[in-house]
Amino acid sequence: MKVKICPRCGSRNVETIIPQVWSKWECYDCDYTGPIIEADKELEEKITKNWQLNKEEIMAQAEEDRIKILAGTYCDDAKDEEVLSDEELEKKLEELGI
Repeated sequence: MKVKICPRCGSRNVETIIPQVWSKWECYDCDYTGPIIEADKELEEKITKNWQLNKEEIMAQAEEDRIKILAGTYCDDAKDEEVLSDEELEKKLEELGI
């Protein structure tokens, strides 16, 4: 059975902010706002374990991203990143087990 969880911390303690806007959810455990995911028990456990092990890093990155968005520089980093073909992207996802 799939359940709705926070993609950041794996919590089920999520609620829609505006019912008419399906992508606006809030997690009451980690303050995440955005789209959520539907996951089975295995994925939920993976995300929760990753959150427990890397919470400080994840929150620091989220704060850094928030500052970039507010400053209007969030997408500037993408200019220097390499563009992957579909095959290269699939290979990288396989390596990550995704």
